[in-house]
Amino acid sequence: MSSNTKLIHDAFTEFSRVSGTLVTYYTVLETTIRDLKKEIEEKNKELEKSKLYLQSILDSLPICVSVLDGEKVIFSNKQMEALQGSDFITRIPLGKEKSGECSVGRFRYRWRKEELTNGLEGKMIMIFEDVTEIERMKERHEMDKRLMAMGEMAARIAHEIKNPLGSMELFLSLLMKEKKKTKQYCDYILLGIKTIERIINNILSYTRPRQLSFIRENLSEVIKEMIDFMSISFKGKDIAIEFHSSCTDATLFDPDLMRLVIMNLMSNAVDAVTEKGTITITLTEEGEYTLLSVHDDGNGMDEETHRNIFNPFFTTKEKGVGLGLFIVYNIIKAHGGYIEVETYPGSGSTFNVYIPKVIP
Repeated sequence: MSSNTKLIHDAFTEFSRVSGTLVTYYTVLETTIRDLKKEIEEKNKELEKSKLYLQSILDSLPICVSVLDGEKVIFSNKQMEALQGSDFITRIPLGKEKSGECSVGRFRYRWRKEELTNGLEGKMIMIFEDVTEIERMKERHEMDKRLMAMGEMAARIAHEIKNPLGSMELFLSLLMKEKKKTKQYCDYILLGIKTIERIINNILSYTRPRQLSFIRENLSEVIKEMIDFMSISFKGKDIAIEFHSSCTDATLFDPDLMRLVIMNLMSNAVDAVTEKGTITITLTEEGEYTLLSVHDDGNGMDEETHRNIFNPFFTTKEKGVGLGLFIVYNIIKAHGGYIEVETYPGSGSTFNVYIPKVIP
């Protein structure tokens, strides 16, 4: 074999060996790539499962969560998505403030935001907590404290006034016996004293605990009775009253005091609509409560009036003494219920009265 032929033979032999080695490595590489691809697919499935698991956890939290990239929302949990329809997120300042409070309708939220790190620079997480019920409980607690203080003050005032009234009544009675010609004037004075005494006794009856006389019946009949009674007070005015009831269960309540509640709420609504408007009264069932709602389409209340509406002696009426809604609050509290007021400037006000179906 010539040297050239041997050289060519050796070259082909080496080529065959290298080719075989490449095929072997390719097969190994192909197997490795296939294993890596399978592993990646499994990891992706695990990541997707983890993502769904995290999403499920975030959706189950009783808070609203959003992640922002600049001003763009790139993630929201279920609770936050429920608020986005009202452009909720756009109400929050994106400046240096780290926390604050805001409102959506009758709901109140406390919010907090933090800048993200670990490769997520430029993004921000925002958390919102619904504190509506907490704030309402705080307001009711503060109202109870204020009313307790005012009640104690009213009791002291009433006690101080009743003593001289008793003396005046005694001396006037003696005067009537001695001077017949002054009897007419004395009658007027006695009537005034009796009127003052009745007012004082009314104040005392709502600043001291009292035993209620409960009955069990449908509240609709009492409401209809008071609508007929109150309609006399706005004759000549263009005021309409609508009553709707879907309540079929009986409610436990003191009928005399509940009439006073309805009368005061209706009187308040009539004053709100002035000469023309509609008062809508509804009676529904809300779980363990009977819900009495009185809505007027008047001008609504400003913030100060809304905040002080149940305070004794607070009134916006020229001839009012500010005890009507104070008495309503105390009666409903004595029933174990509570009152919430919704008001919007230009859209009227709604008094929602929650009365327990069972004795508290």
